[in-house]
Amino acid sequence: MRFLVVGGLSVAVDTGSLFVYHGVLRIVLPVAAAMSFLTSFWVNFGLNRAWSFGSSAQMVPQVGRYFALVLANLTANVVLVSALTWAGTPYLLAKLLVTASLSAANYVVSKRWIFAA
Repeated sequence: MRFLVVGGLSVAVDTGSLFVYHGVLRIVLPVAAAMSFLTSFWVNFGLNRAWSFGSSAQMVPQVGRYFALVLANLTANVVLVSALTWAGTPYLLAKLLVTASLSAANYVVSKRWIFAA
């Protein structure tokens, strides 16, 4: 349950910080989007490390593994959403299906590989 709460908070941080960076501070959108993603990245990593999994292992290797998972998720997301859409699934439904599937896989990977003691 904590993993899902952290995921929801991360989405809120990503969206909220994008609004602040672009809507309030007027940073150009591509830069603001990257900044909000990175802000959310660190919030997600930190909360999952401390609260969801209670890890006290060395942080640097965990950050590297977490970054690898983020890159794998990005690739899987683009490929799977595109494939499902190509096969006739509406794009928003494809996005929801892929997100749900990746979330389940991410929990297992996080528990067994990223934040394992």
